[in-house]
Amino acid sequence: GTEISFALDYPGVEEKEIRVFTTRPDTAFGVTFMVLAPEHPLVAELTSPDKRAEVEEYVARSRRQTEIERLSTEREKDGVFIGAYVANRLNGEMVPIWIADYVLLSYGTGAVMGVPAHDERDFAFAKRYNLPIRVVVAPPGWRGEELEQAYTEPGTMVNSAQFDGLPSEQGTEAISDFLEERGWGKRAVTYRLRDWLISRQRYWGAPIPIIYCPNCGTVPVPEEDLPVLLPEDAEFKPTGESPLKYCEQFVNTTCPRCSAPARRET
Repeated sequence: GTEISFALDYPGVEEKEIRVFTTRPDTAFGVTFMVLAPEHPLVAELTSPDKRAEVEEYVARSRRQTEIERLSTEREKDGVFIGAYVANRLNGEMVPIWIADYVLLSYGTGAVMGVPAHDERDFAFAKRYNLPIRVVVAPPGWRGEELEQAYTEPGTMVNSAQFDGLPSEQGTEAISDFLEERGWGKRAVTYRLRDWLISRQRYWGAPIPIIYCPNCGTVPVPEEDLPVLLPEDAEFKPTGESPLKYCEQFVNTTCPRCSAPARRET
């Protein structure tokens, strides 16, 4: 993807840009709003006095929610305009800054660019708050009509200045080059890796891929032997310990390094 910086210019605010990561730089001319995580440090600095009470109430409410609740696809996305703007350097437009609890500070940069014409979540958000929806990747046969839903497939670049007419796949590379040449962005890789939940107390939890060898000590299960599969003949007894511990066929194994008798983590 590409990391794009949007320009900030507020007296007393040291930060001069907001960075976002996107896999769709070809849609950058279609940004009509910016969304920050409620916990983003710039929220307190940028919120206008007339919006402060509303913003602080929303931030407090967001903090009472779990990450699962915030990311749920079943609830309607809501947010609050903080009374500040950021500049899209590609077209010079001032883009309103909102906060919304579906953006997490712990993921990416804690900021996302809103491109409602080409993202389903952004489309729903824009419809709810009557924000502009600008098509910049045209579907086949598009003649300028209003979209009834977000168009997320490849298409032809429109409303994108000198990039108009390019296939969107070429537009992705061309806009990334343009941003890098001017220091407004850079190609980047963001990994969607999250914490791995492992249950040590329940049979149906993912087995921990560790082997204990008397010679080699703690040894990870080789990658080619993953995932470690649960035994189907485990007995559930009221011992207060994992059923795996009493399943000899599962527990007893050999060390992948020295081939000595060893035991699996239970």
